[in-house]
Amino acid sequence: MKTFLASVALMLCCAGCSGMSEITFVYFNLSPKEIVVDSIAGLPPWAPPGVLVPVHAEDQLSESRTTSLDGSIKVAPTLTIVWHEGGASHRAELKRDEVGIPAKIKKGKVRFTYLGSDKWRVKYLVR
Repeated sequence: MKTFLASVALMLCCAGCSGMSEITFVYFNLSPKEIVVDSIAGLPPWAPPGVLVPVHAEDQLSESRTTSLDGSIKVAPTLTIVWHEGGASHRAELKRDEVGIPAKIKKGKVRFTYLGSDKWRVKYLVR
C-alpha cells in the first residue's frame, strides 16, 4: 500500500510538470577581458549572468541561467545590456526584432555573445 501511494504521489507531481517548459540563457565572452554584466533590461531579473570570463570559442560556455516554468516570459522590444569592462561602464541597446527574439518565449535557448569593442551577438534557438 505504501508503494502504491508513493507511486500515485510521484505521478501527480510529474503530471504537474508535464506542461512546464525550459528556457535557457547562455553567455559567451569572446573578448580578451573579463566583464561583469550588471543588468539586461527587457528580460526577467534572473537572466543576467554576472561575471563572464573570456573564452576562445562559443563551445566554451562562460555562464548560463536556466528556468523551468509553466507559461512563457515576455521580452521587451528593446534589450539594454549594462556591463563593466576594465573599470568602465558600458551599455548596448538591441532591438528584439532585429536579433530575432520573439515577444514571448515558451521554450528554447537565447545565446548572448560578447564580441568585445561594445559589440554583442544574440541568437534565439528553439529546441
